[in-house]
Amino acid sequence: MSKDSLKKWFYQVTNHLYQVRLRLCPQSRSGFTFLTVIIVLAMLGIASGVAAIFGIQLLDVRRERQTHDALDDIKQAIIGNSRLIVNDSRADFGYVGNMGSLPTTIENLYKKGSQPAFTFSSAKKVGAGWKGPYIAPLIIENFDSLKKDAFGNDYVYSTTQYTRADGEVVVAKITSKGEDGTEGNSDDRFVEVLKREVFGTLTGTVTSPVGTAVENASVKLNIPASGVLTTLSTTTDVNGNYSFSNAPFGVYSVEVEETVSTGGGSSGISYVANSAVVIGVSNDTLQFQVRNDGANNITVTSINVAFTGASRFYQEIVWDSTVVWNYITNGGGVRGTSGETKTLSAAQTIVGTAGGTTASSTKLIRIEESSTAVPTVILGTGAGTGGQVVIQISNFYNQLTGGSLSSIKNKTFTITFSDGSVVTFST
Repeated sequence: MSKDSLKKWFYQVTNHLYQVRLRLCPQSRSGFTFLTVIIVLAMLGIASGVAAIFGIQLLDVRRERQTHDALDDIKQAIIGNSRLIVNDSRADFGYVGNMGSLPTTIENLYKKGSQPAFTFSSAKKVGAGWKGPYIAPLIIENFDSLKKDAFGNDYVYSTTQYTRADGEVVVAKITSKGEDGTEGNSDDRFVEVLKREVFGTLTGTVTSPVGTAVENASVKLNIPASGVLTTLSTTTDVNGNYSFSNAPFGVYSVEVEETVSTGGGSSGISYVANSAVVIGVSNDTLQFQVRNDGANNITVTSINVAFTGASRFYQEIVWDSTVVWNYITNGGGVRGTSGETKTLSAAQTIVGTAGGTTASSTKLIRIEESSTAVPTVILGTGAGTGGQVVIQISNFYNQLTGGSLSSIKNKTFTITFSDGSVVTFST
């Protein structure tokens, strides 16, 4: 019954009693008779009943509001407070951010029990484990009250995944059974934890210093799983891309390491896949990367550059930003021709896998959306760093002398090094 309906009913009843009193005692319109006292007491009783009904209704409204707020608090304890920003970044990822998984019970949010305690790995730059309580009562002794709604009923907590009619995937649901204490009725109240609020896909790219893709780089994602720091591994594809799915929201770390093969045969020098690029205003300069796959260092004293198609003539060879052959300084003013061997002005060494260090990088990342892209990781800086170097053949002209800069696109290059190594690729 609504408040207005109660008022109307109360007015009708009291007016009716007053009319009864006038009919029974028409001669007594002043003073109090015994019947008047009885009628007044009846009216007071009715008023008390109405007040009690109002009080119960107000109490129910208050309990509903308290339950609604408590449900929101439980959800926030699970997923964290997305509005808590520190240094322009989200700072709170709740239980999932520390544990890497959903709680199995509501008690997991405020009781550690057998859950792993939080520990931090300085090597991996990230921690994992229980760091609660993630929700707390006003009075510390009332922890167990957190699993009950304002009506005194235990919440129903479920992690059975389902898909709503709107396509949203729900990974957890907390339900209050309402005033009647029976689940499934119209007075139930609930909140849902959506998959996109706690788990996402992490993607990234690994490139060389000149922007070419690094294939087969080892990528490790350090995240918590049920409170234990866990490392997930994958490798980059031919385009240098990698991805991890169903990663929990939080602040974690990604380790990227370039994989160097040790089975490079007698020569040891190999072409870095997809590293060849043509640059320059006229597409007249070639850049590519090679690396030493063997265990021992390799010293290169000369390079032979051969290519297919129309004749082109280059002016310079650059080894990791150092000019090692120039057509004026070393070629007597004559440009380089396809198939010629050019002696380098200074011998260059590519460090072997036994004498160098593998290029690596560790980055802190923040997963807070259903799709998170990690900033591009750049690996390899040249000789002595994973045995990889960048070679540039610069300024191809269409004539041996004079002429103009000309494109070297759609050509197949064969590069022969003084140690006998041969690499072939197309632009």
